[in-house]
Amino acid sequence: MVRHLLRQVVRHGHWADFIVAYKAWNEAGVKVGLPAYRLYSSEWGTFNEAFAEAEYQDSGDIERRYKAAMDDPAFNEALGVLVGHLVDAQARDYVLSEVKLI
Repeated sequence: MVRHLLRQVVRHGHWADFIVAYKAWNEAGVKVGLPAYRLYSSEWGTFNEAFAEAEYQDSGDIERRYKAAMDDPAFNEALGVLVGHLVDAQARDYVLSEVKLI
């Protein structure tokens, strides 16, 4: 099991619209087979920073599901609207695996 973590910085004055766009993107993703992502806002650190996460079986599972999602026009449209609320070059994604402590 891996966690897909998204880090995004929302443009100043776009927070409310970002939330609406995020919800639409999340719903479009679920319709095409992505898991629902949980969204978090940062209380400290970078202004308007948001994190989202979902669990997958492995990194290949992420790649397969996103490849299928990108074939859906509604998902692509929702993604385009969402990205329009982000600061350029301030979106990152990570695949995190739990480390077993011995």
